[in-house]
Amino acid sequence: MNNHHLLLNDVTRILRLKPHRIAYAIATGQIDEPALRIANKRVFAEEDVRRLAVHFRVTPRWPSPDPATEDSDQVDRHEGLVLKPPFEVRSTGESAHEVRDGAGEVYCWAADRARALIVAGLLESAVKA
Repeated sequence: MNNHHLLLNDVTRILRLKPHRIAYAIATGQIDEPALRIANKRVFAEEDVRRLAVHFRVTPRWPSPDPATEDSDQVDRHEGLVLKPPFEVRSTGESAHEVRDGAGEVYCWAADRARALIVAGLLESAVKA
């Protein structure tokens, strides 16, 4: 982790803390300000993160450089949105239409059929690309 510079968002992920806790500790002088600031943003080095970990009594969870060695019990991992063609547009009443994927899951709703068809077409082309 030498020569790595981290922003507040990265530090909060490593320490599993809320950003306001770190910002408050720095603003009130409980912890020294990081040595480097770029564009009015605090840039933390590895020693700053270790100092924060000692102050908050937490163990840093450093990111793994190799994805194969990551913890398998990590709960915040998800597969995200999976698009399954073909997409179809169905009417759901007098004024609404929904776009469904190949599995029958509703992807989105649109106010009129033209917009729903455009969304379905864009999704089809995104899946093919």
